[in-house]
Amino acid sequence: MIYLIVFIYLLYLSIHYDILENNSYKWTHYKIVVTLLILVAGLRWRIGSDTVGYASEFYLSHDLFHLEWGDFESPMRMPLWVLLNATCKSIWNDFLLVQFVVAAFGIGMIGHFIRKACPSLCFFVLLCYLAGGLYNHIHFELMRGSLSLGFFLLGILAVNDRKTKKFLLYFLVAVLFHVFTVLAVFLFVIGYYLIPRKPAIYWLLCVAMIVSVLVGIDFIAPMAEGAALFLPNEDMASQITMYSTSEWFGNGDLSITNYVWMVAQLGVYVFMFHKTQVIYPQYVRLKQDVFQTCVCISLLLACSRYSFMILYRMIDYFYFFTLFLSVMFAKGILIDRIVRRQKVLVFCVLLLFPLFFGAKSWLAIDDLGCYVYTRYYPYSSVFDKSLDPEREKHHLLRGEGWSRYNDY
Repeated sequence: MIYLIVFIYLLYLSIHYDILENNSYKWTHYKIVVTLLILVAGLRWRIGSDTVGYASEFYLSHDLFHLEWGDFESPMRMPLWVLLNATCKSIWNDFLLVQFVVAAFGIGMIGHFIRKACPSLCFFVLLCYLAGGLYNHIHFELMRGSLSLGFFLLGILAVNDRKTKKFLLYFLVAVLFHVFTVLAVFLFVIGYYLIPRKPAIYWLLCVAMIVSVLVGIDFIAPMAEGAALFLPNEDMASQITMYSTSEWFGNGDLSITNYVWMVAQLGVYVFMFHKTQVIYPQYVRLKQDVFQTCVCISLLLACSRYSFMILYRMIDYFYFFTLFLSVMFAKGILIDRIVRRQKVLVFCVLLLFPLFFGAKSWLAIDDLGCYVYTRYYPYSSVFDKSLDPEREKHHLLRGEGWSRYNDY
């Protein structure tokens, strides 16, 4: 029910402010809806397999007064994540505090980024973020990743404002929460500072990536394994090797249909990119070369998905830029060209696209034979703490079954 309430509220706000362009109390409602998203994520209970894993680690971790050097040795426990857990544990030995702090900062930073980068379509963007399912994926599963994503996006804003010290600090903080952010930062720096800022160059790179995937399916994995041999940390090397060779993270989704979809997706984004060049300043407040770089990196990563699946998770860092492109195209090219009384109808029809892809992913069957949506629905909060049998199958698979000793 809580998901439906937030969805309906966001739907109303999107129509009232973004489509019909009213302005009264706009930012008050924006703060309210971001707060609601924080509360839904921050007060959940045993929702998200990764979250339950983090909770189990939390109860075995040390507080600030008993930290050891060994707490910082694993690449899966980056320094700032260890310090965050230790600080919260020193205040209150309950994982709820960690969960709420992560939700508040992660969603708060993303909300700030959306407001700064795309203020005229901010509710539309949040609605698609929720309807497409990425909200649940990012904030119910990838807790460390949500913090690194937030700081990465703040770094993009700093680059946009030419504040070098700030963007270096934000990128460093992002990496210290999640080691894989190094790759996202590396791709952005290479794409923005070293590659000529001409769209044709990026589209050529996308085509080259598609050809590479079609010709040699496993061309990235051996490179990753070779690079892992030179890493000083054995745990980090084994993680990279595991991600590059396992069927779960590797090329398990290969099919002609997926290849056709990949090429079609690239073609649609190129078309939207071309059509929105004139109206871009009207909707997005980022410099066009920053935006262009991030969109193209997202497409490059999408093209490499079937050769090295774990790179697909890097798309999370660049997701909002292709989302901005999509909502800008929907609003500026499609909706704004019809009469006012028909705008709401067209908007609702267009909204079926993210709803369709969200439903497609939520209704998929996972390895346990359960629907994916059982990981997040029905919603359970710290106020009722009701165990869901289907959801518990995911937690038991990872050895994180409920225990009265940790109450999470």
